[in-house]
Amino acid sequence: MAGPLGDYRVLELTSTVSGPMAAMMLADQGADVIKIEPPLLGDKGRFLGSQRQGMGAMFAVLNRNKRSLVLDLKNEDEKSILMELVEGADVLLENYRPGVVRKLGIDYATLSKVNPRLIYASISGYGQSGPYQNRKVFDPLIQASTGITNAQGGDTPQLMASIVFDKVTALTTAQTITAALLEREKTGRGQHLPISMLESALYYAWPDVMWSRTLMGDDISHAGEIGKWFQIYKVKDGYVSIVLVRDEDLEVFSIWRGATLHTDERYKTFPARRAHAAELQEELETLLADLTTDEICENLDAFNIPVARVNSLDEVHEDPQIVQQESLIETTHPVIGAMRYPRPPFNFEGQPAFPRRHAPFPGDHAREILNELAVAESEIERLEERDRATREYLESLAG
Repeated sequence: MAGPLGDYRVLELTSTVSGPMAAMMLADQGADVIKIEPPLLGDKGRFLGSQRQGMGAMFAVLNRNKRSLVLDLKNEDEKSILMELVEGADVLLENYRPGVVRKLGIDYATLSKVNPRLIYASISGYGQSGPYQNRKVFDPLIQASTGITNAQGGDTPQLMASIVFDKVTALTTAQTITAALLEREKTGRGQHLPISMLESALYYAWPDVMWSRTLMGDDISHAGEIGKWFQIYKVKDGYVSIVLVRDEDLEVFSIWRGATLHTDERYKTFPARRAHAAELQEELETLLADLTTDEICENLDAFNIPVARVNSLDEVHEDPQIVQQESLIETTHPVIGAMRYPRPPFNFEGQPAFPRRHAPFPGDHAREILNELAVAESEIERLEERDRATREYLESLAG
């Protein structure tokens, strides 16, 4: 069994993060994902992050379990290959700027005539209409537009140190595609799924980031902003995160450290602790200054008080829970070598070893895919020659 999506074919015409990650999730669940890249550089996300031998770390993670085919969609002969693929595909995923697919003649209205059962997902930054529809989009811009930069707990706006909404959009897209495939089982018809980063970000952030702006009116009991609910504490050999929401937990903590914080009016209730968060942080760090992270975690675990050691980026793969669960795998890409990344957080019975395929270079699977379509040998050889030139160019960029 390839996985729950093993009988589905996905055509991915996307680049960078949100589209490739959405398609990666479908591929991890067994779908046959054919990544269709433009000539020469292909997906420019190939160059993001640390690199080796012409491929970046981010691309290597987001494009596993896929097959690659390079097509110039401005060339009618090559576009006809895409049309043949569309005839037998279940899903097409694209993230061109609004209007581009229509100019290329590969919009939903056109392709649905070729395959009425096609699920056609379009990822955009701000949506398919509106005053921002043609803006170039990057994750920090969506963070700014949704106000998340003002929810980090600081006195000035701060960007999150992650392209979080690119990835949130990917999760949203993959789930939406799966739901559309389920609906197609009932109706027999495909549909167009326009998905924007902006709306995905609002959908994701609203429940907690906007909980002070959800209820409308004046008779509301406000809980403060979530960005100021929790703190990180400096200790003897690093940092810990401790969540003292329950009054009982603060009492147990205080007695453990021989303190009387739980009797102080500034800290007796959670609202009071939020109002005096800076003072409480200073008090707790004083009480914990002579203890190591391991000592703190061992004791607070015994008291059932929520706690975690703050891992550095270089320590995450050594965390005992991550090691025991085998949450990360170490594998060897045939070109770029040894690498480490997470296995999928879902595990379906009967699926083969992960990953089935390593991230491809442009056109790695051209002959395999084109033979399935019975494309003429002369055309396959022409495209293979172009792919060889691309590979040489990428290797030259790698030095």
